[in-house]
Amino acid sequence: MWTGEIYMGKLSKMDVVYDTGSDWLVVEGSSCETCEGNTYDIQPSLDTGEAVALSNISSERNYGSASLTGKEYTDTVCILFSVCVTNFEFFLIEEQTGIAEPIDGIMGMSRNKPFHISPEAGNTSGPLYVERLHQDGHIGENIFSFYFTQPGTLSWVDLGSPDYNNVREDATLETI
Repeated sequence: MWTGEIYMGKLSKMDVVYDTGSDWLVVEGSSCETCEGNTYDIQPSLDTGEAVALSNISSERNYGSASLTGKEYTDTVCILFSVCVTNFEFFLIEEQTGIAEPIDGIMGMSRNKPFHISPEAGNTSGPLYVERLHQDGHIGENIFSFYFTQPGTLSWVDLGSPDYNNVREDATLETI
């Protein structure tokens, strides 16, 4: 499990798991009584018109041992204060089991054409943050790469083209 920070509505820091097996960004909302740690209060963004509720009906998302209930919204999501995607669709958790501190949500990083989704049945993948970073011109390629180190030391993710300076001389970059 690899975690990182994102900023919802530009200023609310959330610690998320970067999950290559899911597509949606899901974050714990301030009205969630079963959530721990940081939660996102979307109301200020709704009041200014920056966020939009896409549905008034709650739905479910399941991620392995995590079961989430919430609603879909759009808002500004930043990976850094200077790199933001506006009107990004995400799932705001109202009730959950299975997500514990220090995690505040899940950043889906799956590929945009998952093998397990059947478009003929009306299924599509959710909004992908890296794809939007590329579409909005923040990164040059619609790819990402992880650099893992020993436990307890700094690991990171490159968004867009990989930084080959991060790859050891005796290592290779594996494309999946």
